[in-house]
Amino acid sequence: MARNLRSYRFLAAATVVVAFVASIGLRAVGAEPAPELPSVPPQSLIASALRAIARRTPLSGTVRTHMDLGIPELPSGLGDPSSPLGVLASDQTFKVWRSPDGARVAQILPFGERDVVANRAGVWVWDSTRFRAWHLDVPPSASPPSVPSIGDLEAVVGKALEAIGPDATVTEADPTVVAGRPAYVVSLIPTSGSTLVGRIDIAIDADTRVPLRMQVFARSGPAPTLDVGFESVSFSPVDPSMFTFTPPEGAAVTQVNPGAREAGSEPGIPEVRTFGEGFGLIVAVRVTTVPEQLRRLFPYEGPIGSAVLVERGDHVWVVAGAVGPEALAEVGPKLP
Repeated sequence: MARNLRSYRFLAAATVVVAFVASIGLRAVGAEPAPELPSVPPQSLIASALRAIARRTPLSGTVRTHMDLGIPELPSGLGDPSSPLGVLASDQTFKVWRSPDGARVAQILPFGERDVVANRAGVWVWDSTRFRAWHLDVPPSASPPSVPSIGDLEAVVGKALEAIGPDATVTEADPTVVAGRPAYVVSLIPTSGSTLVGRIDIAIDADTRVPLRMQVFARSGPAPTLDVGFESVSFSPVDPSMFTFTPPEGAAVTQVNPGAREAGSEPGIPEVRTFGEGFGLIVAVRVTTVPEQLRRLFPYEGPIGSAVLVERGDHVWVVAGAVGPEALAEVGPKLP
């Protein structure tokens, strides 16, 4: 059964990332010897990691991401690291700050920076390359909202565990070292045969129990296909001022209204529908048009997922998931 969701406007350009958000990890940095750690049941490790995420253990550091999705070379402009789809074709670097006061993720670009800043009052998105900011108010709550960025590893891990935990067999793997810190590793192996994902590994800091890395492996190969994780990390207190943002003078500012959607218009929020759950989750995003250059990428079939376009006259659905194209074909007739 489909359910309507709301998201940011740029989500339409990164549908594949949304569909694969439960399947991200980091390539190992260096060849450090495996640490000796006392054995801990994997379910206990996951529970302690979720507690660390919920209490928003203060941290700051550098996160690296890498994706090897088997996508052909992107057309000129689309493959630039500063473009929304650049994350699919090139390694990315993020600076991350997180604490009970909020979260901030800065994507480091060749000639600029893209920041997402969240606190209890709302969310700011800043793009220095366009000298433009977007602001979203959120209802008052006890904790800040999640940052809509794959660089926010803790938010990604928490949502992934909640979404796919019930659909996976969990085992303990050999300990490792991430960002110079000893870490436990748990492996989530899908119980469903419909997904192209073979295994997801989560590295959990042995001391703080904060997730430090996620890796996803396709059924078809031994190397991680997607990865995200810390290259360096600190658990020192974070200055609360890191979670405030004021647009520079002269910047264009758009106020995003989460209560209304204006399809194809700015600052409209695209309609997003989901089908299935866990590893079988399929995401469909409604957009007004798809640039001709981008159309060359569809239909897409990669090592851990697929994506197609569903034409509906005056609009198009971009449909993606960690499943084969046959599963996406079943969703098409359900989209208006």
